[in-house]
Amino acid sequence: MANRIMRFGALIVTAAALSACGSISGDGDGNPIANIFLYGGATVPPAMELPLVDAPCPQIDILPESAALRSYAGAQTNANLRSQVSIANVARECVVAEDGASFSIKVGVELRALLGPRGAPGRFDAPLRIVLRDNTQTFAERRARASVSVPQGATQASVIVIEEDMRVPAEIGSNYLIEVGIEGGRRR
Repeated sequence: MANRIMRFGALIVTAAALSACGSISGDGDGNPIANIFLYGGATVPPAMELPLVDAPCPQIDILPESAALRSYAGAQTNANLRSQVSIANVARECVVAEDGASFSIKVGVELRALLGPRGAPGRFDAPLRIVLRDNTQTFAERRARASVSVPQGATQASVIVIEEDMRVPAEIGSNYLIEVGIEGGRRR
């Protein structure tokens, strides 16, 4: 007798599930009974974000003669140095873009302003350049004007510049360069 009750209960549950599956609404909420069978609970779980897939990510190179920008009061000697804005740190993140046809690159650059013997607190601007390229072509290039403010009583300050979603074609693989530099960074 207990065996018949179990089979009858299983038949009712199966029939309810099949009827619920045919009446699932298109708004994403669905039927609570069907959701129990489909998702293990009465409600539809939230959509999962696609995991980020790492892409080849070469080290960042500093463009030749562009690591620092110096300002002098007169002759270009250490005693006459007013300020120096330099690249203090760099970072990058490389992932396969959602389209799968390209890599999405995020580049971060920390710039530090230092006061020299002839310097005074204030705002110091530096034109930053970020390039993604291989030996024959440039895939992405960004320019940003970074400002570092050295407050009264301090001798240095820093700022972080982040450029996101710079693209490189996926077929290039790891054969590309990431370069950063301060334009006009030669001694003047």
